[in-house]
Amino acid sequence: MIEKIQFYTAGCPRSQISEKNLKKAMGKLGLEFEVESIDDPKVHEAHGVSAFPALKINGDIKSEGKFITVDQCEEILDEYTK
Repeated sequence: MIEKIQFYTAGCPRSQISEKNLKKAMGKLGLEFEVESIDDPKVHEAHGVSAFPALKINGDIKSEGKFITVDQCEEILDEYTK
């Protein structure tokens, strides 16, 4: 079960597209959760995130430092919907 989704971004195009892909995947799966978008280097460091984009679900880093497609986002989210 998903309790919290956090998306860490550096504002770069790769981060922006990955975040859009996450939201598309959520829509395809019929999931309605708020995605907390974090673009603050101090918060990144405090949360142990060092590469962008990064996706945390329920406090677990699920992807860090690489572009994520809609399909990859669906696979990640699917772990929490069963």
